[in-house]
Amino acid sequence: MGTGRHPTATEQNVPAYTIFGVFFIVLTLAAGFIQEKKEGTFQRILCAPLSPAALLIGKLLPYFFVNLIQIALMFAIGVALFGMNLGNIPALLVVSVALALVANGMGLMVASVGRTEAQVSALSVLLAITLSALGGMMVPAFVMPAAMRTLSLFTPHAWALSGYHDIIVRGQGVEQVLTETGVLLAFAAGFFLVALWRFRFD
Repeated sequence: MGTGRHPTATEQNVPAYTIFGVFFIVLTLAAGFIQEKKEGTFQRILCAPLSPAALLIGKLLPYFFVNLIQIALMFAIGVALFGMNLGNIPALLVVSVALALVANGMGLMVASVGRTEAQVSALSVLLAITLSALGGMMVPAFVMPAAMRTLSLFTPHAWALSGYHDIIVRGQGVEQVLTETGVLLAFAAGFFLVALWRFRFD
């Protein structure tokens, strides 16, 4: 993960709260699946001549684009109100796409393990708050004890924030954030695999 100067308050808080907000799509996405199953809408969709994979991709795409729009708006506010420098835009896009995939994967995973709206709501909020705290969204990782910094590496939040800091704070490009992007994609793949293993199409 990146080294160098520490971020300013704006460079810390805008990306951090962007990441924090992105993962609230988990609750919306998971609750949507549960509600559709409860109402029978999902079962009717299954009658369409689509493979299960195509069906899930079609359901997830709107949430994915909502995440990207959310990220763009948050960074636009950072630029417009606080004069934040965005750095390399292609690198910013690469990390943002990977981050949105992680959030969607987590949302589908929660939908696959929760059986009621109450369950997915509780699990979504727990994951959002706990992972954000561990990942340095509320308290910067560089002021955390060493043990907490190590623990943060087990959250996608910390890797996304590190990627954003490499771009915004340190002026790095796509090649320099490939490690963070790769880790985020690994998180996404893990979440999707668990989701597909547990997901019930009935």
